Amino acid sequence: MKRIGFIALAAGLASAALFGGTLRESRAADPRAAERIAVRGLELQQQARASGNPALYPRVERELRAALELEPANATALRGLAALAASRHRFAESLEHARRAQRLEPQVAAVYGLIGDANLELGRYSKAFAAFERMARLKPSTSAYTRVSYARELLGDLDGAIEAMELALDASIGVAEPSAWTRTLLANLLLSQRRVDEAESRYREALAFVPRYPAALGGLAEIRAGAGDLPVAAALYRRAAAEAPVPEFSAALGDVLEQLGRRADAERAWTRADRLERLFAANGGRNLLETAEFDLNHDRNVRSALDRARRGRAERPSVEGDHVLAWALYKNDRCAEARAVSIRSLRLGTLDVDGLYHHSLIEACLGNARAAAEYEAKVRRLDPTYLENAPSAGRFAAAG
Repeated sequence: MKRIGFIALAAGLASAALFGGTLRESRAADPRAAERIAVRGLELQQQARASGNPALYPRVERELRAALELEPANATALRGLAALAASRHRFAESLEHARRAQRLEPQVAAVYGLIGDANLELGRYSKAFAAFERMARLKPSTSAYTRVSYARELLGDLDGAIEAMELALDASIGVAEPSAWTRTLLANLLLSQRRVDEAESRYREALAFVPRYPAALGGLAEIRAGAGDLPVAAALYRRAAAEAPVPEFSAALGDVLEQLGRRADAERAWTRADRLERLFAANGGRNLLETAEFDLNHDRNVRSALDRARRGRAERPSVEGDHVLAWALYKNDRCAEARAVSIRSLRLGTLDVDGLYHHSLIEACLGNARAAAEYEAKVRRLDPTYLENAPSAGRFAAAG
């Protein structure tokens, strides 16, 4: 089951966890000016991640590039630039910086996490998985285990993903935020298996480690929405959005408010999500796929969304890029084209309820009733309540 924004949030938290050790080691081991500047940049990067404020990104970049001007082979700054580029969804750039860092420090585990993250978003899955395995061999850690877990989730192996995430949870003992982060990610996986009570317990454990932890609040909101308790879901999403001003929570809040019949309030929440997306883009972020998918889910700007989906998929030729492009083609009544791209988006066996639902609609559009029913049945098995409030199935021939 797809979680709103949690993968992106997890990537940011993982980067922070990786750099936590770097900050301590750098101060103690390397007093040079370039290293001090690089560390200052990483500290700013942690602030940006913790606050959800992309307006800090340009300052982070200035510090890290200043460090490289003083010392072009400064691996700390290169890792920082790789993580910054990933935060901005500029994955080809992230990979370039991470590879430079790898050449300087081939035995440092963190760099393989960055290489794997970038390859994952570029659709180079065998390389990504190999990098994660290398990272885990060099230094078994919370960050390594969470990446292994996500790789297994992408391959449809939820039991294996949970097993790896439990190792990540054990490795996070003693540090508040990684403990909250790993419990939230484990809860997401449990929810994917409809183990709702266990998932709720893990979300609440996360909040015990870090009160008001936004991803855990969002998870509890999703549980309440799935149970039909929309007022409580809205309150939880509102709290999550206040703690982490990222677009996903405001968008989800708007969706719940719309279900409650509060259209004006929903529009205000969606407008806030749009402002946050524009702030992200204004500070170097690339969000073509995210904004396209939002518009497609809400039957807005479908022609523009198709253009954004094409360009976004060119930048990120991953299963997610294929999924959004297939959805855009369907919405623009190009079902034959959509089917080929949709099949490609499912190639890893990922149990993505959105992608499976979209594929069922594409098959129905082409008159393939049996295939459509088979994919709809998969959706029901994964999430029995999904179809009650699924995105609109409408197509717009005039927009194609």
